[in-house]
Amino acid sequence: MSYRIIPPASDEEASPYRQVWPGLAAQALLMAALAAAAVAAGEIFNFNPQLDGGGGLNRGINQGLNRLLGVVLTFLPLLLWLAVAVLPEYRVSRPRKHLIGAAALSALTAAAIGLPLTQDFFRVEQWLPLESSFRRIAGYTFTAGMVDTALKLFILRFAIYPHSLRIRSDAIAYGLASAVGYSFYLNLALIWRWQPTLGIAAIYILAHYAIQFASSLFIALGIIESHFGNARPIVLPLNLLAAAVTTGAVTALFSGVMNGRLGLAGSSDRPFSGLIFLIIALLGAGLVAYFLYTVSENRQREAYGGGNGDADGFSD
Repeated sequence: MSYRIIPPASDEEASPYRQVWPGLAAQALLMAALAAAAVAAGEIFNFNPQLDGGGGLNRGINQGLNRLLGVVLTFLPLLLWLAVAVLPEYRVSRPRKHLIGAAALSALTAAAIGLPLTQDFFRVEQWLPLESSFRRIAGYTFTAGMVDTALKLFILRFAIYPHSLRIRSDAIAYGLASAVGYSFYLNLALIWRWQPTLGIAAIYILAHYAIQFASSLFIALGIIESHFGNARPIVLPLNLLAAAVTTGAVTALFSGVMNGRLGLAGSSDRPFSGLIFLIIALLGAGLVAYFLYTVSENRQREAYGGGNGDADGFSD
């Protein structure tokens, strides 16, 4: 692969509307806040049809309300992303045109390949939950982690690379689009099949969002290094491995944090423990990715003797 100096970014391309990191942080914080509010509401109002002693009619109403609220929650990350990330793009004359396409392709790929592979072929939920923590992390990494990472890389590689990468933050924006689309289908399938209570639905929706968010950032960083920097060929595979390991680690540790130990009453869910863990994972992944992005940007600026990042086409 040959490397080249990317042409300078125009003033329009470097406008505030093209700075993805503030929008990315806003989405993560709002997702965490909405999930926390839904968990609190679920605990206060106790939307659990199994605990409803008012008869079949009340139980049926409660089940219908549960499903409706779950579906509404499923669409919240998508709507939040459209409002915060996509709509501002159309305030400039040269927006990132393929954001919605990347999200839609990721959702379709999750439906056609990703979920069938992990659920029907690998059957991870049948043999991994009872394994040790290390084996769960390794198991989820080499099954769901590698499947998700490969599919999202496939979407980004053939849908937007390299023609849609004008500035470095484009890769971050498209990576987040793939995360939103992929997690949307996973959430929709979970809510429709399982019909969890409001609080549990919010937790698992945030879990899928956080996992796909973190892994997609590592994929985007690998694409940035390959396209904008004079990176060694090993850099992209290392970032893909980091994405898969992140998926495996968060999935395995979340299940351990979320499920209480076996006791006289059996196992019990711990939604607030799961919520705290996911918020830490979500914010931690964002901070680590931003740090690596900044280090890479500064290294490029020093290597090519640039002044500010926007003028040299290395930044948003």
